[in-house]
Amino acid sequence: MNLRKQLLVTNSRNNADVVMAHVRNHPESLSELMACFFSDEVVVAQRAAQVVGDIGRAAPESLAPWWSDMVDASSNPVHQSIRRNVTRYFSELELKLPKKLESKLVDNCIKFVADPNEGVAIAAFSMSFVADRAAQYPQHAQRLQRVLVRLLPGRPPGFQNRGRKVLKQLEGLEGTE
Repeated sequence: MNLRKQLLVTNSRNNADVVMAHVRNHPESLSELMACFFSDEVVVAQRAAQVVGDIGRAAPESLAPWWSDMVDASSNPVHQSIRRNVTRYFSELELKLPKKLESKLVDNCIKFVADPNEGVAIAAFSMSFVADRAAQYPQHAQRLQRVLVRLLPGRPPGFQNRGRKVLKQLEGLEGTE
Protein backbone atom coordinates (compact mmCIF):
# COMPACT_ATOMS: atom_id res chain seq x y z
CA MET A 1 0.00 0.00 0.00
CA ASN A 2 1.17 3.51 -0.78
CA LEU A 3 0.43 5.23 2.53
CA ARG A 4 0.53 8.75 1.15
CA LYS A 5 -2.10 7.88 -1.47
CA GLN A 6 -4.23 6.12 1.12
CA LEU A 7 -4.06 9.08 3.49
CA LEU A 8 -5.26 11.34 0.68
CA VAL A 9 -8.35 9.18 0.02
CA THR A 10 -10.39 10.76 2.82
CA ASN A 11 -10.11 12.29 6.26
CA SER A 12 -11.97 9.77 8.37
CA ARG A 13 -11.56 7.49 11.33
CA ASN A 14 -12.13 4.52 9.02
CA ASN A 15 -9.31 5.56 6.69
CA ALA A 16 -6.97 6.14 9.63
CA ASP A 17 -7.84 2.63 10.84
CA VAL A 18 -7.03 1.20 7.37
CA VAL A 19 -3.60 2.86 7.45
CA MET A 20 -3.05 1.80 11.06
CA ALA A 21 -3.91 -1.83 10.27
CA HIS A 22 -1.51 -1.82 7.35
CA VAL A 23 1.34 -0.43 9.44
CA ARG A 24 0.67 -2.93 12.22
CA ASN A 25 0.69 -5.81 9.71
CA HIS A 26 3.73 -4.44 7.87
CA PRO A 27 6.01 -2.86 10.52
CA GLU A 28 8.55 -1.96 7.84
CA SER A 29 6.03 0.59 6.53
CA LEU A 30 6.27 2.65 9.74
CA SER A 31 9.14 4.66 8.23
CA GLU A 32 6.88 5.48 5.25
CA LEU A 33 4.17 6.67 7.65
CA MET A 34 6.67 8.80 9.53
CA ALA A 35 7.84 10.34 6.24
CA CYS A 36 4.20 11.32 5.65
CA PHE A 37 4.00 12.71 9.20
CA PHE A 38 7.06 14.89 8.55
CA SER A 39 5.83 15.90 5.08
CA ASP A 40 5.45 19.53 4.03
CA GLU A 41 2.11 18.56 2.49
CA VAL A 42 -0.38 19.81 5.06
CA VAL A 43 -3.15 17.30 4.32
CA VAL A 44 -0.76 14.32 4.27
CA ALA A 45 0.96 15.38 7.50
CA GLN A 46 -2.35 16.13 9.22
CA ARG A 47 -3.85 12.74 8.37
CA ALA A 48 -0.64 10.89 9.18
CA ALA A 49 -0.60 12.62 12.58
CA GLN A 50 -3.82 10.88 13.55
CA VAL A 51 -2.34 7.47 12.74
CA VAL A 52 0.98 8.27 14.43
CA GLY A 53 -0.98 9.24 17.55
CA ASP A 54 -2.84 5.92 17.41
CA ILE A 55 0.41 4.00 17.00
CA GLY A 56 1.93 5.96 19.86
CA ARG A 57 -0.85 4.82 22.16
CA ALA A 58 -0.79 1.19 20.93
CA ALA A 59 2.99 0.67 20.69
CA PRO A 60 4.78 3.70 22.16
CA GLU A 61 8.25 2.18 21.87
CA SER A 62 7.92 1.85 18.09
CA LEU A 63 8.23 5.64 17.69
CA ALA A 64 11.49 5.93 19.68
CA PRO A 65 13.71 6.26 16.57
CA TRP A 66 11.77 9.42 15.64
CA TRP A 67 11.51 11.10 19.05
CA SER A 68 13.94 13.90 18.30
CA ASP A 69 12.39 14.57 14.89
CA MET A 70 8.92 14.57 16.44
CA VAL A 71 9.93 17.17 19.02
CA ASP A 72 11.47 19.30 16.26
CA ALA A 73 8.33 18.95 14.12
CA SER A 74 6.14 20.06 17.02
CA SER A 75 8.14 23.28 17.32
CA ASN A 76 7.24 24.42 13.82
CA PRO A 77 4.39 22.20 12.58
CA VAL A 78 2.84 22.38 9.12
CA HIS A 79 -0.48 21.75 10.87
CA GLN A 80 -1.55 21.94 14.52
CA SER A 81 -2.40 18.22 14.48
CA ILE A 82 1.35 17.54 14.47
CA ARG A 83 1.88 19.51 17.68
CA ARG A 84 -1.28 18.11 19.27
CA ASN A 85 -0.36 14.48 18.58
CA VAL A 86 3.27 14.94 19.62
CA THR A 87 2.38 16.62 22.92
CA ARG A 88 -0.29 14.00 23.61
CA TYR A 89 2.09 11.15 22.81
CA PHE A 90 4.83 12.43 25.08
CA SER A 91 2.40 13.39 27.87
CA GLU A 92 1.16 9.78 27.94
CA LEU A 93 4.55 8.14 27.36
CA GLU A 94 5.83 6.03 30.23
CA LEU A 95 9.18 5.23 28.61
CA LYS A 96 12.30 7.07 29.77
CA LEU A 97 13.38 9.89 27.48
CA PRO A 98 16.97 11.01 26.94
CA LYS A 99 17.60 13.92 29.33
CA LYS A 100 18.47 16.45 26.61
CA LEU A 101 15.33 15.64 24.61
CA GLU A 102 13.12 15.70 27.69
CA SER A 103 14.54 19.08 28.74
CA LYS A 104 13.86 20.52 25.28
CA LEU A 105 10.32 19.17 25.33
CA VAL A 106 9.66 20.60 28.82
CA ASP A 107 10.79 24.00 27.58
CA ASN A 108 8.66 23.73 24.42
CA CYS A 109 5.62 22.68 26.42
CA ILE A 110 5.84 25.71 28.69
CA LYS A 111 5.99 27.92 25.59
CA PHE A 112 2.88 26.18 24.23
CA VAL A 113 1.01 26.78 27.50
CA ALA A 114 2.11 30.42 27.63
CA ASP A 115 0.92 31.11 24.07
CA PRO A 116 -2.63 32.51 24.40
CA ASN A 117 -3.33 31.50 20.79
CA GLU A 118 -2.42 27.83 21.34
CA GLY A 119 -5.15 25.22 21.20
CA VAL A 120 -6.62 23.98 24.47
CA ALA A 121 -5.70 20.32 23.83
CA ILE A 122 -2.06 21.19 23.11
CA ALA A 123 -1.87 23.37 26.21
CA ALA A 124 -3.50 20.68 28.35
CA PHE A 125 -1.14 17.93 27.18
CA SER A 126 1.78 20.30 27.65
CA MET A 127 0.75 21.18 31.20
CA SER A 128 0.54 17.50 32.10
CA PHE A 129 3.93 16.74 30.56
CA VAL A 130 5.66 19.46 32.58
CA ALA A 131 3.76 18.78 35.81
CA ASP A 132 4.62 15.08 35.67
CA ARG A 133 8.31 16.05 35.54
CA ALA A 134 8.18 18.85 38.09
CA ALA A 135 10.46 17.02 40.53
CA GLN A 136 13.20 16.75 37.89
CA TYR A 137 12.65 20.31 36.61
CA PRO A 138 11.58 22.44 39.59
CA GLN A 139 12.50 25.74 37.90
CA HIS A 140 10.31 24.83 34.93
CA ALA A 141 7.52 23.81 37.29
CA GLN A 142 7.72 27.24 38.94
CA ARG A 143 7.64 28.87 35.52
CA LEU A 144 4.58 26.81 34.58
CA GLN A 145 2.87 27.86 37.82
CA ARG A 146 3.47 31.54 37.08
CA VAL A 147 2.16 31.15 33.54
CA LEU A 148 -0.97 29.33 34.71
CA VAL A 149 -1.78 31.82 37.47
CA ARG A 150 -1.48 34.64 34.94
CA LEU A 151 -3.44 32.97 32.12
CA LEU A 152 -6.19 30.95 33.84
CA PRO A 153 -8.83 33.69 34.14
CA GLY A 154 -8.94 34.54 30.45
CA ARG A 155 -8.70 31.08 28.92
CA PRO A 156 -11.44 28.62 27.84
CA PRO A 157 -13.00 26.24 30.39
CA GLY A 158 -10.93 23.22 29.28
CA PHE A 159 -7.71 25.15 29.82
CA GLN A 160 -8.91 26.41 33.20
CA ASN A 161 -9.95 22.94 34.32
CA ARG A 162 -6.62 21.32 33.47
CA GLY A 163 -4.73 24.35 34.75
CA ARG A 164 -6.39 24.17 38.17
CA LYS A 165 -5.60 20.44 38.40
CA VAL A 166 -1.98 21.05 37.45
CA LEU A 167 -1.63 23.91 39.95
CA LYS A 168 -2.97 21.60 42.65
CA GLN A 169 -0.51 18.88 41.54
CA LEU A 170 2.37 21.36 41.74
CA GLU A 171 1.29 22.75 45.13
CA GLY A 172 2.79 19.96 47.16
CA LEU A 173 6.16 19.89 45.46
CA GLU A 174 9.11 21.23 47.36
CA GLY A 175 10.78 24.12 45.59
CA THR A 176 7.63 25.37 43.87
CA GLU A 177 5.79 28.45 44.95
